[in-house]
Parts: sequence; C-alpha cells; structure tokens
Amino acid sequence: MRETIATLGPIGTDSHKQAERLGVDVSLHETFQAAIEHAKRYATKLLVPAGFKETRGGKQFSWVDFHFENIGSVELEKVWFEDTMPMVLLHKSYRAIAIHPSTSSLVPDLEKYEHIRYTSSKVEAYQLFKQGEASAVITSKCITNEKSDQAYIKSQFEPSMVWCLYKMKNSSE
Repeated sequence: MRETIATLGPIGTDSHKQAERLGVDVSLHETFQAAIEHAKRYATKLLVPAGFKETRGGKQFSWVDFHFENIGSVELEKVWFEDTMPMVLLHKSYRAIAIHPSTSSLVPDLEKYEHIRYTSSKVEAYQLFKQGEASAVITSKCITNEKSDQAYIKSQFEPSMVWCLYKMKNSSE
C-alpha cells in the first residue's frame, strides 16, 4: 500500500509542492485542521510548515499550538528547511487585502487596509484578488498573471520555511 501524506491544498500550495517531493500520495485539504483530522482518522502522515497559522474557533491556531496539543498522538518523523515559492504583494488600493494568516507579518502596513480577509491558502487569496473581492493580496508569484499583475507588484519575498513531517503514534509505517 502506498504511503499518504495529508496537507494543505489546493494544488499549487507550498505544502502540496513539498508533499509531492516526497514521492507519496498526497491528500489535500482546505484547512490544516481538516488535514490534521484526516491524518488522525486514517493514520496517514501529516505535513505541516512551522509557519502554519489559521483561525480556529475565532482564535489564531499555529504550528506550536498543534504540536503541543497533539503531543500524545503524533510523532515528529522528519524536519527540513526549504525555500517557499517566491511571493509577491499585489496592491491596487487599501480597500481590502486577501491574505493567508501566516504571511500577514510580510505586510508592514497591514493596519492601513480597510478590510482584511484571511484565507486558507495563498491560492485562495489570489482568486479573491482576481475576482475583484480584494484590492491587494500576498500570493505565490508563479500563479500570478505576469502581464496583468506586473503593475501591481509592491513587494517580493523569498522566505525559507521549516517543514515538519508527522506520523500518528501507534500507526504502522
């Protein structure tokens, strides 16, 4: 039976890219919480970046929260660092920004935006920008439209990330 790793989707996220590099089946989920629940239910492995953040129950939930909350049920199997895909801040106005919570520190003037819409991925954030539901976004550069988005690039980023591969305790390899 081929090994499966649960992580954040959709296709095109940094998590998806890292999981695929491991040469396994990848189970993509809309949120890390959904990936965590899948991994526990089906005893699959779980790939989580150390920069993971999302909102759960109205509160920020991060990698450290996950790690300590699940200390009895998950085991850290492998850790490595790898650059994320290059990112850009596309900015038309301060009306609304669509942003994944983990990238919010990259926007020094975040408080200037009238509305901040947190998304489950940079892919989703970019879709909102393209649909006109956001006037700014941080997203992976590779999914932007080189021609139509070029004029809106305000900043570019090339951060590295620590990746954590977990296995469920008491699960066979």
